Amino acid sequence: GEVRYTLCSGCLSVIMALKAEEINLLVYRYLQESGHLHSAFTFAYESLVTQSEIAKMYADTMPPGALISIIQKGLMYLKVEENLDADISKCSTDPTCCIESSKELSILSATVLQGITKSKSIKYSKWYVKHDKNRNEDEDEEVEKAESRTIGKRKRIGICVAPNATQSIDFSKKHTSEMEGSAIPEIHSTESTSFPKIQSTGMTEEQAISSADVLILTGHEAEVFCCSWHPRDELLASGSGDSTVRLWNLPDDKTTANLKIKSPLPRVLECIAPMQQEKKSTSAGDDHDVTTLEWSVDGSLLATGCMDGIARLWSREGVLQHSLNAHSESIFSLRFDSAGKRLLTGSYDKCVSVWDVRTGKLQHKFEAHSAQVLDVDWKTGGYHGLDVFASCSTDRTIAVCALADREADTDPAAATTTPLQVLVGHADEVNAIRWDPSGGLLASCSDDHQVLIWQLGQSVPVHRFSNHTEEIYTIRWSPTGQTTNMPNAPLRLASASFDATVRLWDTDMGVCLHTLRNHTKKVYTIAFSPDGRLLASGSLGGQLNIWSVPNGKLLKTYNQGGADIFEVAWNANGTRLAATSTNAVTLIDVRVI
Repeated sequence: GEVRYTLCSGCLSVIMALKAEEINLLVYRYLQESGHLHSAFTFAYESLVTQSEIAKMYADTMPPGALISIIQKGLMYLKVEENLDADISKCSTDPTCCIESSKELSILSATVLQGITKSKSIKYSKWYVKHDKNRNEDEDEEVEKAESRTIGKRKRIGICVAPNATQSIDFSKKHTSEMEGSAIPEIHSTESTSFPKIQSTGMTEEQAISSADVLILTGHEAEVFCCSWHPRDELLASGSGDSTVRLWNLPDDKTTANLKIKSPLPRVLECIAPMQQEKKSTSAGDDHDVTTLEWSVDGSLLATGCMDGIARLWSREGVLQHSLNAHSESIFSLRFDSAGKRLLTGSYDKCVSVWDVRTGKLQHKFEAHSAQVLDVDWKTGGYHGLDVFASCSTDRTIAVCALADREADTDPAAATTTPLQVLVGHADEVNAIRWDPSGGLLASCSDDHQVLIWQLGQSVPVHRFSNHTEEIYTIRWSPTGQTTNMPNAPLRLASASFDATVRLWDTDMGVCLHTLRNHTKKVYTIAFSPDGRLLASGSLGGQLNIWSVPNGKLLKTYNQGGADIFEVAWNANGTRLAATSTNAVTLIDVRVI
């Protein structure tokens, strides 16, 4: 049951014990996460893994993708070992070569197999990798630009891909240098309906979403950061780090099984000028990553925002209508107004721009913040006859601004851009803001672990929710209440946090109704179903959960095998759920719920 390896050098002795029960648990979890439920059940029956003490100790705390992560770290060690001389203080190559190399190392390659069977003799000694202080100014400038892009992506998607590397580095985790395992791109499994429930991970087979109800839309060549359903049609837009938006036509009369037989071919929208195509193909940068997108209320226009600071307006058919160029840095948020006549764009250049979508002309440019703008949102109903929006920033403030009558806006430079009110209450960066459906309340969330509820005209928050224990990345109001199509359903607010939980709040009473716990990693995205009855949540590690809003119970769950989920979105009638992740969009048929 045990295999022992002993590495000796002088008085140093390192003993690693690999227990069969531990290996069995890792394999069992891998089979479950990959969707091989039949194989997992058979393996559990033969190995008795679910009855072992190891499973009782670690089944609930083992992170997704543990087996893959261990294998990848082992490969990295073998690659490092390959480049060392007998004296560890002498390295035959640059110390960073094995990390920066883009060449893939196969687990079954001769190098790996030989490295496993024949270990090199290593003499331990103290050694340090020092930074080369003789870099020229050009190299320093490139590093500074790369760090700037990294910080920008941290606020929008939490990770960035290191140039010439095959692993994702989590920059939102503070004070760590551990490298996460890369994602498994697709899951192939068979539906299971006859085996008993599997209890070791807290998930039953009734809760597990069958692969028969899942379609993986492939075609993007980099992380898919965002997606948005057309407000009426079965048309899904997805935006990626490959500088493209893809429009997927997914007829509702076709089942997931039928779509699998004949996979839909998307229309590809290039978010890069033709003259820059050659530069894109040779550049390792990510200046044209699509970071945000949204359909207009009537579905006639699609707006996209990119790392290059340009917003673009497209027709429903994917024809470019306008390129909106007023920002000098990345755009991470944009919103159409309820009439579909104006577009807000918030940028890392500290500015918020207001555009006329018919002409593509800039109407206003607000400079109400002293640091990067992270989110923007329109207020329903306006304020004293004026159109009103809010923006939040890394400067810890929220600015509420008003616009004059649209027909009178002829000179953006002449218009006043002084905020109606600046809301100060957070102790750290404000990540997201949302007005409730009626426009009466404004919710904000921050890295200070708090959700604040505001009313326009009041300088202190109505409620301060401090139950989360880590940064809160996003918030969403339920599409319910007196001003919505579900007037009899109560209004709820959901918040998603890096503490791996989602919370549901009653903002009338000022209390937390439910704490939703089934994620093991940071929760980056949440979305209410159109009727407000369900809530979807997605996290790092590929866990997607669907919850009951009234009672907070977990209804369905799906694991993408480690591929981080950046955004989830429901279609207009609530029958399909889309989730964006590494190089793909996952489409889930939820009519079975």
